[in-house]
Amino acid sequence: MLRLLKRVAWLGVLAAGLPAAQAFSLLGPPEAYQVPDLGYMVPLRSDIGAPKNIGEEYRRNTPVIYYAFDDNFIGYFGSDGVRAVDQAFAIMNSLTNVSSYSADLSEVPLEVKRVNQTAAALNLQDLKSGTLSILVEQMGLADPIRYTWGLHDRLVATTCPGEYIVVKRNLAIVPTALDQLQYSSYVNSILYSYYIHDYCANPVPPGDALSEAIYIPVDLPLHALRYAPVSSFELNNLVPGQFLNGLTRDDVAGLRYLLRGGNVNWEDNPANSIVFVTNNAPTGLQLLVTSNLTLLAAQSLTNDDATLLGLYPGLVIVPGSTVPSFTNVITTNLSAYFTNSPYDPVGWPPFLVFTTNFTTNVMFVYTRSFANVVTNSFYTKGYVTVYDTSLYSPPNAPVGYFTTNTTAKTMLTNMVSGDYYIIPTTSCGVQILSNVLTTVVGITNTLNVANAPTNANGGSFLLGRTYVSWFTNHNLATFQVLCVTNEPSLRRGIEKVTFVKSGYDSWTGRFYTPQTNYFTMTTVTNSTNWVQTFQRVATAPDILFTAVDPLPGPAAALNWFDVARNIVFNTNNVLPGLAGPGTIDAPSTITFNKAGPIFYNIHTNTEWFLDERTAIQFALWASYDDSTNAPIVYPNGTSIASVESQMLMQVTSVSLPPAHVNTPYSTQLTGTGGSGPPYKWLLETPLDGNALPIGLSLTNTGLLSGTPVATGIYSFFVRMDDRSDTSPNMDKVFTVWQVTLTVLP
Repeated sequence: MLRLLKRVAWLGVLAAGLPAAQAFSLLGPPEAYQVPDLGYMVPLRSDIGAPKNIGEEYRRNTPVIYYAFDDNFIGYFGSDGVRAVDQAFAIMNSLTNVSSYSADLSEVPLEVKRVNQTAAALNLQDLKSGTLSILVEQMGLADPIRYTWGLHDRLVATTCPGEYIVVKRNLAIVPTALDQLQYSSYVNSILYSYYIHDYCANPVPPGDALSEAIYIPVDLPLHALRYAPVSSFELNNLVPGQFLNGLTRDDVAGLRYLLRGGNVNWEDNPANSIVFVTNNAPTGLQLLVTSNLTLLAAQSLTNDDATLLGLYPGLVIVPGSTVPSFTNVITTNLSAYFTNSPYDPVGWPPFLVFTTNFTTNVMFVYTRSFANVVTNSFYTKGYVTVYDTSLYSPPNAPVGYFTTNTTAKTMLTNMVSGDYYIIPTTSCGVQILSNVLTTVVGITNTLNVANAPTNANGGSFLLGRTYVSWFTNHNLATFQVLCVTNEPSLRRGIEKVTFVKSGYDSWTGRFYTPQTNYFTMTTVTNSTNWVQTFQRVATAPDILFTAVDPLPGPAAALNWFDVARNIVFNTNNVLPGLAGPGTIDAPSTITFNKAGPIFYNIHTNTEWFLDERTAIQFALWASYDDSTNAPIVYPNGTSIASVESQMLMQVTSVSLPPAHVNTPYSTQLTGTGGSGPPYKWLLETPLDGNALPIGLSLTNTGLLSGTPVATGIYSFFVRMDDRSDTSPNMDKVFTVWQVTLTVLP
C-alpha cells in the first residue's frame, strides 16, 4: 500500500509540473458508475447528462440548426425576450471554423462576465446569458469546474467516510506539435483541487447527492467566479446581476475539440436527412432521354393534378403547391375558303382566303411545383418555323396541272422551350456521365389544308400553313443517385454550426413551414476523403423555446426550475466497452419559468417567516447590459405589445437567394403587414457576429447589394419599420427578423 501511495504521489508531482491552462468537460449519457449517490445526474441540479472521458464525446453533426419560439414563450417574454435569445445565438454564430483559431486560443478572452449593479440590486437574472449557457451545453459540453474531479467508486463498510476513487473528467488541448489531449486541473487558468463530502448516515437533502468530490478553487474564490466558463451552468446561469458578452477560451476549446475536422467518428446521418449515394457499379449504367419542355409547360398550365399525373406517370407534384385560378382565354380559330376577286373573268381560278374568328372563354389555369423535374435546358424564347404551301396554275395549262411552291420562315417567339427529364421516385437524382446523342426534333402542327381547284385558267393561291416548333433531345449516359436515409460512416467534424431562426405561422405556434437544407460532409474511406451531399428537411424546430409555470402545487415538494431542457443522445455507434462517441440529435426543448415573482415563506424552529417582509424572493428573468439603460423585466407590456405588431408584420425574405464570391449581388428584402410596402429597413446593431457579409450593404429601402468576398452561411437581423407610423417613437410598429444568406464559391 505504501508503495502504491508513493507512486500516486510521484504521479501527482509529475502532473503538477505539466499544467494545462485550458480545460473543458464533455457531455453524454450517464455510465454505470455515474449515479446520483456519487454526484452525477443529481435531480436537484436538473442534470441532463454526465461527463465523458477522452474519445467518448457526443457532438452535433448538423451544420444548420433551426430554432423557433412557441406562443407560450412569446406571450410572456414578448419581442424583447425573443431578441435576447437571438443575441445568444448570434454569439454562437460568431464562431468561425474551429480549426482556424490559434493553437493556444489567445485571441479568445478568459473573462466574459459583467455585472449590472441595478439588476443585481433588483435580483434579476439575464435571459440572454441563461440561453447562452444552455446552447453550449446543447453542443456537447458539460460543466468543467464541477467535473474537474469526480467520484468513480465509493466503498463504505462500518466506518463512514470510507474509501473512494477519484477521477478527472476535465480535458485540455495543449498547444504542442502533437496537439495532445490531456487531463487538467485548470479551468480558464484557475487551478482547482477537491475534497470529498459524504453525508454518511445523515439525512440527505431532497434531490442532492449522497457523496461527491467537491471542487476547491486554489486561487481566490472571487477569481474563480470571475473566470468561470459559460459551460459552467450552475455558476453562470442563475447569478442575479451578472451577464455574459461572449464565450470564454475554454468554451471555444471544447467546441474546437468536438467540431474540428481532425476529429473523425463513426456516425449516423444527421437527424432527418438523406445522403446522396451514386450507384456507380457497371451494372448501374443507364440511358436517360430528355423530353420536350414546351409540351410539359403547356399541359401543366391547363390540366389539374389528376389529369397531369395521368399524362406523366412518375411525376411528383409538391404537396400543396398547386394553385388554381381563372383566366380569360381568347381562342383563335383560323379557317380557309376559296373565293374570287370581284370582276374576275368567268372560270378564273379561285384563291384561298383565311379568316380568323376570336372566341373569349373562361378557363382554369394552374401554377405548381414539381419535386422530380430537372430542366436540362430552359429558354424563355423558342424558334418556330412557318411553312406556307401554295399552288400555281399557269394560264391555259391543262386541266389539273399545278406546280407547288413552299416557303419557310423561321422566327424567334415568346414561349417556354428546352428539354427536361423526370427523376425516378426510386432515386434522388442522376449523375450524368456523357451526352451520347443529340437530336433536334420538330413538332409539326398543320393548321389548314385545302383541296386544289381544277380550273385551268391559271392563278396562284395558298393551299395550307404548317407550324413546326423545335426542341433538342439529348440521350444521356447516367448513374442513378440513390436516396439513403441512413448510411453510418467515418465522418470528420463539421467545423462550424450555424443557427437559423424560423418562425411558426404568425408566431402563434400552430403551424411550421418545413425548412430544406443542403450541405456536405466529409467521409473517410480507405484513408481517402470523400465529400458527400446531404438533404435535410426540418419539419419541426430543432430547438424550441417555450415557457411554463413550473411551480409544483398544491402540496407537492417545493422543487421547481428556472429553466429546463432536454437533449437527445444517439448511442447507435458507441464503441465496444466505451460510453461513446455518439451524436446529439434534434429535437430539444428549452423551457423557461414564467411563474412571475416567487416569494418563499417558512415557519421553522419556532421562528416565523410568514409575511412579505421576511419572505425570500427568487430572481426574475430580465434583460440588461452594461449600459445605463434600465433592465427589461419580464413580462414586459411594451415588449408584448410589440409582438402584437410583429404578428401583423412579417419579413418574408428570410432565406435569400445564394450569392457567389467576387460576383456582384443584389436582392430586395420583402415583407407583409402593417400599412403595406414600402417599409423602412435597418440592419440591427451588429452584436457578436450579427453583421452582413463583408462587401454587402443594406439601404433603408431594403436593397441588399454589393460583392461578397468570403464564402459561408451568414445570419443577420434586419428591422422592418412601418412607414405609416408617424409617432416620435419609431419603435412603435416594427418587426425584427433573422435573415440568412449563403455565399458560395
